[in-house]
Amino acid sequence: MDNLMIQLLPVSKDSGDLSQPPTSAEEYLRRVRLEAQACPDIAVANLEPGLLTNKQTNVVSNLSGFIPAPRGFSPSVQWQLKEASNFAVLRQKINQEREKLLNTTENQPALPQPNDESGWCKLCLGNKAEQLLKAKRGVSSTTTDTDIQGVLPLFSIVAAMKQSTVIKILEFHIGWLQTLGLGPKQGQWLYALLACLQKPLDPDAHSMLRTLARQCAALRASLETIDDDRLPALNLLITLVARYFDQTDLADDR
Repeated sequence: MDNLMIQLLPVSKDSGDLSQPPTSAEEYLRRVRLEAQACPDIAVANLEPGLLTNKQTNVVSNLSGFIPAPRGFSPSVQWQLKEASNFAVLRQKINQEREKLLNTTENQPALPQPNDESGWCKLCLGNKAEQLLKAKRGVSSTTTDTDIQGVLPLFSIVAAMKQSTVIKILEFHIGWLQTLGLGPKQGQWLYALLACLQKPLDPDAHSMLRTLARQCAALRASLETIDDDRLPALNLLITLVARYFDQTDLADDR
């Protein structure tokens, strides 16, 4: 051990008066050397593992920022592959019907402008969610007696969106997910938007999907029981990002 601690600076062995603070750099180095010599070569901490059992934190991958599922919360690999396969079949059907719909101007739904986040929030989640979103962001809003519930992601709506609009609304939903958490309607909207997201992904869409999976993983890690109604939707969204959109480093492997 001594040969690993080579002395780099010559220091006299006269320790001086140890009761007084060092008055020079050389005297300070002598104090440091004396303290180092008094320390054991190997120090072992006496820990009681029982004290740490209930104070564990979620482990986050340093590379992906993804929080692994708590024990018993992740789906089997077989389930993931099956859902990804079903999703691929659904996308094929949507693309076929979408081409037909885009070729006609009849019965096109009136939708908010792509950058109208407030309008899309009302359409997708309802006016109460839109007011709560603004409140959490510290933005003032006008209250209304009209209760707008929000609509389901009907095919006539999502199929009428251009790809740039799909990406923009997906970006909105990921922001709402972080602020409001996951509700039933939002889970359906996220699934529908992913079904309309074209491959190959551009860099922005690639980044958004990874953010979506990380947020879903963080929400899943916060659940207290596997009976939580949000767990299947969170697992499904993580699965689609990881297994279908090829972000395999975010997949649940257990």
